[in-house]
Amino acid sequence: MATQPAYTTEDFNPEDFKKVEKSKYVYTVAEVPLLNLTEVSKTHMIASDRALLSFITNPPGTTFPLHSHEAEQILIILEGSEEHVVGDERFLLKAGDVCIHPSNVRHGGKTETGFKGIDIFLPPRADYLELMRQHGLPTRNRDSL
Repeated sequence: MATQPAYTTEDFNPEDFKKVEKSKYVYTVAEVPLLNLTEVSKTHMIASDRALLSFITNPPGTTFPLHSHEAEQILIILEGSEEHVVGDERFLLKAGDVCIHPSNVRHGGKTETGFKGIDIFLPPRADYLELMRQHGLPTRNRDSL
């Protein structure tokens, strides 16, 4: 059974839009300063008005301490794996897995292989926004500054 597409095809003419060299809507992760979350866990953080993204790298052998926060967190594992804890459950996260951490539920993990992932925080975590401010990073949409 085929599903209906979410969008219909409509005419798109790139010439109808202003050409720019660098869009205010685009970030290059590698150009965003690398911040330490722990002694070994590092991240590039990008914030919008309503979300914060953390491009996290944990080298092999990293333990990320159990903690909780008000923001809902969505972790997407891109490479590697981690033995992960959320609430009273322990499980293996591996590349391609997505873990949703509810607000104020303790979570953390340990990686033997190391991993790269993307954390999405909704709403943005105030402590991470403050860390970004300390390093001169924008904490709002570029078009809202």
